[in-house]
Order: sequence, then structure tokens, then C-alpha cells
Amino acid sequence: MRSKYFILSAVCLMTTVSCSFFKKEENTSYVARVNDHYLTYEELENHISNKLSKEDSAVTARSYIKDWATNKLLLDRAKLNMPQEQQNDFRKLSEKYEEQLFKKAYKDALIERELTDGIDSASVIEYYQNNSLNFKLNEDLVQLRYLQLDKKMKSLQDIKRQFIRFNPEDMLSLQERSLEFKSLSLNDSIWVRVSDVVKEFKEIKNIELDKSKLLKSKNFLEIESENENDIYFIYINSVLNRNEEAPLSYVRPTIEQILLNRKKINISKKIEKEITKDATKNNEFEVY
Repeated sequence: MRSKYFILSAVCLMTTVSCSFFKKEENTSYVARVNDHYLTYEELENHISNKLSKEDSAVTARSYIKDWATNKLLLDRAKLNMPQEQQNDFRKLSEKYEEQLFKKAYKDALIERELTDGIDSASVIEYYQNNSLNFKLNEDLVQLRYLQLDKKMKSLQDIKRQFIRFNPEDMLSLQERSLEFKSLSLNDSIWVRVSDVVKEFKEIKNIELDKSKLLKSKNFLEIESENENDIYFIYINSVLNRNEEAPLSYVRPTIEQILLNRKKINISKKIEKEITKDATKNNEFEVY
């Protein structure tokens, strides 16, 4: 934490006000005043990074003091000129908002304490099976694998044969040679959006992919880069088209979030019920 003396020195360095004024006020707990509002050293200190130089700290301090003073002056003018009825309405809204913040923070803490267990797979599967018709794809998905290689690489045809056949031995062999490839993705069990594949190859690899070819299951693509130094092997394992039923693996995060929100709501209701019950039991709550 910066010392009070450092802040005073920083402000004195940049302000047009005499430093003697600050020295006289050095034993007070505030660095600036606007009407009945006081800016404390602690508040100013919290807005000045420890990593700044003395000169930069001075600039930051001066800027913060100016903004603080302007905001307080504006607030006082608003209260002075605003109708009392409107001010009362604002205060009521402020009180309600404060109540909501307190209640939410308290309930969230209790809910997090109750959420010791996550969402189990059995619940996810059950929800998916009961609501599968609601999970329709709004875009095309594919499962694919790819390799980016140097066109002059030795045993290119052997790698190509292994990549297409892709039995367990082939997969292991390609993984063991992964450092020889410029880039790769061999996990073809994950569903990805076709639009994301096209975008990634365009933006990162500068390769224009034909979307129609990506939508053909068990399809092998061999593409040369524009500089003709690299070659890409792409194999489309499976395809799911728009409006087809979404696979569980793809919608699992969505279902988990749905079940988690449902669990939070149930815990919240339980908390409210228990609080009311305890308050009634302890004579904290009565209805007249």
C-alpha cells in the first residue's frame, strides 16, 4: 500500500494548489472535500496502481480527484433542483435495489454451499431422452480429422493410407509422428459446426473449403496450400444436417446448465421455506 505522504507528494507535484495546504491537512483522513462530501486517502489510494511512477501516480490522482469532485457537484445540483417527490421515488428504487442485492448475495452463498454435487450423467441422459425432440440442429455439424504436412515429406503416401484407413494401429502411428506434422487434429469423435471449420481454414490457414464437400460422410479431401509447400488431408467421418436431432455429446453442456438452473431454483425455494419456518418458530414472524 502507498503511504499517505506519497499521495500528498504526488498530488502536490501536479496540482496548482500550494503544497503547504496539503501539509496542513496531512493529519486529516481526507484529501479533498466538496460541500459535505469527503474523499479519503484510502479511497484515492485504491485507485492508484502500485506499479506507477510518482509522476504517473500524480496524474492519476489529479484526474480521479477532478472526476470525483465533478460527480459530487453534479449530484448536489441534481438533488437541489429535482422535485422532492421524484427524489423520494428514486430513494425507494434505491432501497429496493439494495434489498435485492443483499438477498441475492445471501441466497447465492447458501445455494453454492448446497451445490456440493454436480449434475450426474444419468440425469443428463434422462433429460435428453425425454426431450430429444426439442433438440433440433439449427446448423450443420461434422466429425472430421485433418493433417497439415510438408508436401516434400517422406513416406507421404504411407501417411495418407494410414490417415484414410485409420484403424487403431494407424491412429497410434500418426500420433507418434505428430511432431513431424505442421498441425493436426485426429479426434474425429467430436461434433463441430461446419461454419466454424470453414472459417478457421479461411482465417488461419488461408484455405477456401468447399462446404458441400464437407457435408459428405466418409469423404476424403486432399488440398494444396496456395504456396504449394503444404498439403492438407481431411477426412469427414460423419455428418448431421440442419433440423436433424442433435447428438447428446453436442447438447450436453446446454442440458447440464438447464438442470443446474433447475436445481438452483429448487434450492432457493427450499431456503425461503426454511427461513420462514424458522422465523415463525422463533417468533420473528407474525401475521396480525
